[in-house]
Amino acid sequence: MKDLFSSRIAKAIVDILLVAGLLLSIFSARRSADSWASFHCIVSMAWYALMLLHIWQHWRLTKALVKWKVMKRNAVTSLTILVFVLMTLSVITFIADISDLSVRIHHIIAHVFWAVIIIHALTKTKRFISLFRRRAI
Repeated sequence: MKDLFSSRIAKAIVDILLVAGLLLSIFSARRSADSWASFHCIVSMAWYALMLLHIWQHWRLTKALVKWKVMKRNAVTSLTILVFVLMTLSVITFIADISDLSVRIHHIIAHVFWAVIIIHALTKTKRFISLFRRRAI
């Protein structure tokens, strides 16, 4: 099972689905209903599950980010993880109590999160393209 999700093609598929899910989440956020069954919430929960899989696929780097030296060399990835944690906390506030304040906090974090994710994706584009190259035998 580990090999299935760790393969180059699995990583590429997860990355493509993450980009598509991010776009769907962004464009559906303005038309989001006040319900966990809204399109935005469903897409965002599926995206979140894919994000957890993506983090697991890169677990060695994720674990290494606790070291300052590695964190400095991977500043964008470190920032991405930090904002991901903040986004997670903002969603947890919804579970506890949906209020105008929690919605405002979530929207502020979401806008920062979208920008950081886009920067992260752009900085990793070269690595993403390498997933499609044939390896020399």
